[in-house]
Amino acid sequence: MTLEEIIKKIIDDWKFQVKDMSDEELKEDRSEWMKTFSQENDSEVDLDSSIHTLSIEIEQLRRYQKIIYKDSLITEG
Repeated sequence: MTLEEIIKKIIDDWKFQVKDMSDEELKEDRSEWMKTFSQENDSEVDLDSSIHTLSIEIEQLRRYQKIIYKDSLITEG
């Protein structure tokens, strides 16, 4: 897969799944979630999950200027 194909997949995922997510949905440690819950041994599912993770983390960067990790969760106030 080329870099352009990967970037297109990330952009498509962002457009159709991530851009309209609420702050509540985005204020999670996606990396931790993947380590805990992603146990797939299917390369297509792994690719889709990884694309979605990158899309979420890019939106976190856009909104919060950082990627959210468990020890750096954004708090109100």
